[in-house]
Amino acid sequence: MKLIEFDGIEFKVADEALLVRPIRELFEKDKTKKKELFWKQMSYLWFMCDPRSTYQYLVDEDKRSREIIEQEGLGKDWKPSADLREAMDIYKRNTITTASLLLEDMRRAVEGLRSILRAFENVSIDDIKIASQIASSMSATIAKIPELMKNMSDAEKALAKDFATEDTARGNATKAVGEDV
Repeated sequence: MKLIEFDGIEFKVADEALLVRPIRELFEKDKTKKKELFWKQMSYLWFMCDPRSTYQYLVDEDKRSREIIEQEGLGKDWKPSADLREAMDIYKRNTITTASLLLEDMRRAVEGLRSILRAFENVSIDDIKIASQIASSMSATIAKIPELMKNMSDAEKALAKDFATEDTARGNATKAVGEDV
């Protein structure tokens, strides 16, 4: 789902985004000429929810939210409205892919690995050995994820291509609807 478009001069709301009721309602509720509140809400939505966001390294959503609010100058007391939270839920559902789910899991695993590495202070040798085994196993698993993500993405693209092409019979004849039944 495309949220915004940039034409080289200014940002515009993607037509596709305005088809989504909660996003359209946020747009229509902002009566200002330049839609300042709407753009603040869309930037928060994108930075919080889009897997390509530069804030996605923050696995903890509360931390991510606080960082976005601060860095994007939304104001200390700013909080997402119920309408914005609904739009965020829909956006998340419409941008989920198997690869994005794997990427999110990989980020969580890396965060877990970092926690293990930080815990090496004041621990016994046995604890270090166990932590080392866990870290080694997690690292091996994490290393395999990019290839798995590529394979999953290729499979999803192939499936989409199959749905896009007509099902043909021998001799290049087109099957009638329900002919396979």
